[in-house]
Amino acid sequence: MKIIVVGGGKVGTALCRSLVEEKHDVTLIEEKEEVLGRVSRRLDIMGIVGNGANYKILEQADVQHCDIFVAISDQDEVNMISAVLAKKMGAKETIVRVRNPEYSNAYFKDNNFLGFSMVVNPELLAARYIANSVDFPGALSVEHFVNGRIMLMEFKITEKSRLCDLSLDQFRRKFGNILVCAIKRDGQVIIPDGDDQLLTGDKIYVTGDRIEMILFHNFVKSKVIKNMMIIGAGRITYYLLNLLRNTKIKLKVIEITEKRSQYFSQEFPEIPIVLGDGTAKNILVEEGVENYDAVATLTGVDEENIISSMFLDTLGIEKNITKVNRTSLLEIIDTDGFSSIVTPKSIAVDSMMHFIRGRVNAQESSSLDAVHHIANGKIETLQFEIREKNKIAGKHLADVQLKKGVLVAAIIRKGKPLFPTGQDTYEVGDKIVVVTLLTNITDIYDLLK
Repeated sequence: MKIIVVGGGKVGTALCRSLVEEKHDVTLIEEKEEVLGRVSRRLDIMGIVGNGANYKILEQADVQHCDIFVAISDQDEVNMISAVLAKKMGAKETIVRVRNPEYSNAYFKDNNFLGFSMVVNPELLAARYIANSVDFPGALSVEHFVNGRIMLMEFKITEKSRLCDLSLDQFRRKFGNILVCAIKRDGQVIIPDGDDQLLTGDKIYVTGDRIEMILFHNFVKSKVIKNMMIIGAGRITYYLLNLLRNTKIKLKVIEITEKRSQYFSQEFPEIPIVLGDGTAKNILVEEGVENYDAVATLTGVDEENIISSMFLDTLGIEKNITKVNRTSLLEIIDTDGFSSIVTPKSIAVDSMMHFIRGRVNAQESSSLDAVHHIANGKIETLQFEIREKNKIAGKHLADVQLKKGVLVAAIIRKGKPLFPTGQDTYEVGDKIVVVTLLTNITDIYDLLK
């Protein structure tokens, strides 16, 4: 597909990399020549220096033959204007990044009067991710599939864990339809079989229907978060407070700049907003951080978030949420020492790639409905729908040979979850949840031998 991307920042670069890996024809428009040169050389894509809202620049990029136009510069208004213009000039689909809370009102979102195919707000997506994590404090991460019917959670096996030393066969007999679909051990990720065993230090990825997963989570660790401290009053914090303000969780925010702290005090008068450096040990101790069930470190500086979270871990904070936007940092730090890491850039790119993959195979015999990356991008979790012409429809799972590193985790049939055995069949209309070590999957046929 021919895809034009406006904006070569962190999200734009990550999106271009994913698009190139999936063999799309990518053109990047970026105002800063130095940034454009660096990204275009690294990814071997076409680059155009200029404003994405400029008619002549869009014409030069051949927008009239564009399949998907993605506007993700750091200016919301430029994104919206460029996408409207691109649509008028012939672009088939438009994706727009809009981050300003002023544009998050119901009229703008629900009525979509500008006609965008998709609106992406990385900070709002990150806030929802954190809110999910707070709902299930025993899990390192939480993902939802099929409108929330299927959940996937990440847990760490400790010496005192009630799961330690269980074989997968024992696990399945004990927990029924709860399935361990992946294990991260010593930096390697495996799709396990029944003979594998859960060992101390393992990170396991577990899936099941919502009710059973809630019960499983409570079995592993039933602690409820009653209070939470948030360090940094940025956009993610704004959206997160809106998501949590009507819950029973007692919240406190620490913000270093006076202007931001005053703004948040006006927007959230019922929540204590403390002016101070939330990454400083004396401030944290003074505010009684050790008494909080959860702390989310959400400043604009990744390194400060990481160092602060390391200190919080020494205090025994059970739910320690760290925002890290530079994924390169995750490759050089020991992420096992963090209870939860949230990467807004990756969440946003996953969301856009889900949309783009769906358009790629929209006319095929199976559609990709959702995609998530877990284990620092080493595992893809996918959701497909089986359509009439699909060649695996009507076949038993045992008769369909999958590639190594692929696991069918669940099937949703007529709204009800099914955790299949080899004797179950694929049926037209089924929604299939797949966990795989393979990358860049766009069609269910890509998973077959």
